[in-house]
Formats: sequence, structure tokens, C-alpha cells
Amino acid sequence: MSMKTDSDYIWQHLAALPVFRALIRSIEHHLLADYKPFPAPILDVGAGDGHFAAAALGPFVDVGVDVSLASLREAQQHQVYHHLLSSSATDLPFPTESFATVISNCVIEHIPDLTATLAEMYRTLRPGGILLLTVPTNQLERNLIIPRILRGLRLYAIADAYIAWFRRVQVHYHLLSREHWVEALTDRGFHVMTHRGYMSVRATQFNELWHYAGWPNVLSRRLTGRWVIWAWRPRFFLIVRLLRKFVNEPEHTDDSCLFLVARKP
Repeated sequence: MSMKTDSDYIWQHLAALPVFRALIRSIEHHLLADYKPFPAPILDVGAGDGHFAAAALGPFVDVGVDVSLASLREAQQHQVYHHLLSSSATDLPFPTESFATVISNCVIEHIPDLTATLAEMYRTLRPGGILLLTVPTNQLERNLIIPRILRGLRLYAIADAYIAWFRRVQVHYHLLSREHWVEALTDRGFHVMTHRGYMSVRATQFNELWHYAGWPNVLSRRLTGRWVIWAWRPRFFLIVRLLRKFVNEPEHTDDSCLFLVARKP
């Protein structure tokens, strides 16, 4: 088990990401830390820009795949992956039973063909191999604060339009219930060992509202290529204290996201 404190998890992400993204990544980092060291070789499906792997999965990950060449170029700079490949998760370019661990952090909900994605993860895992997944659930959109306010004002059509816009911006194809996520893995042959909810209603609403407060980060990213220009830890003292409360929250039945650990028999 990792000996890092909650503040350490948070700072690794807050120093490089907007607050809203640092929140969810800190919680996921905390959840995954209990399963380190991951059995090798390790495949990261949806490597993205490599930040999360460098912070939470390293020091080394055998292979990372992503469909975005721009993201893979960024991931290369973190020097955490031994190999990076451009590939769809629905057609992984690896022999059967290549990996002991497959990790995918908030990725598969963005891929239209969920069945093919899970089938490829199963195929490339060795017998006894571990799958670690984080995904949003159908509670996510129910927990958003702006639609709640709009419905309270009886602006139902605007609330529905906001949710449709939010789903489109987030590129969410699959927002399943906890039970249906477990069923999706079981149907593909996995044995789900454990699952745990995260991102409470309060955390979700904080995350939602901080999306709109993050415009300076967006501007910084466009001008400098970095989300955060001045990563001076004392400047983020209050934010770290606030995020720590969310990282330490217990599980709730209406959490917006789900962490699953499954094994290939």
C-alpha cells in the first residue's frame, strides 16, 4: 500500500491540472494506490496525455494505447511508458494473453462499442490477470446541480437541454447503473471481485461548477501548453484542504462514478 498522504495525491494533480480535473484524478489515484504494485506486464487503455499514469500508475507502465496522436506525443514526455501505440481499444494490436494487468481510467464510457472494448481487454489479459476500471454511472447526470436548479424553477426543457449538452461535451456513450456495469463485465467473462462508488453528490456538483471557473486554465493551456503556470504549493493551500474532504468521503449509494476490480478466470 502507498504511504503517501491525501495531500500528496492531491498536489500531484493540482500542480498540473485544473481544479475540477484534479479532484476526480486525486480520488482515482487514491483508489488505485491500494492495488500497487500492479502485476506486470501492464497495459493502460486510454493513456491520454500520460499525466495520470506518471502520477498514479508509475514508475513504469509497459504499454499505453490511445487513439489520439497528439495525446501520445504528450504522454511520451512523461517517460512513464516503455511503449506507446496509437490504437483503438476495440482492436488492440497484441497477442492473446499478453498482460497481467489492464488499467483503464475513465475511458471506456467514451468508446461507442463497449462490448468489443471489454472483449479485447479480456482477450489480452492472462488467466488470473486483473482489470482495474473507473467509469461514470447513471447517477452522474442526476447529481448535477444546474439541472436541479432549473427544474426547481420549472424550466424543465432547459434542464433537459443542459444535460444533453453536458453529455455531448463529455462524449459519454455509456452511463450505466452499478448493476449494469458489473453485468457488462460478467457477460464478457470477467469475475468482478469488488466495486466501490466515488464522487458523491457534493463532489460532483463541486466538479461541475469548477468547470466554469477553470477558464484561466483553458487560456493558459492554449497559450503555453500547460494547464497551470505557477504551481506554487502554498497558493493552493485552501483548495488542497477542500479537495481532501472529497478524497476521504465514504462510499454513497448515489455516487456518480464506480471503481471496479475484476479478474480473468
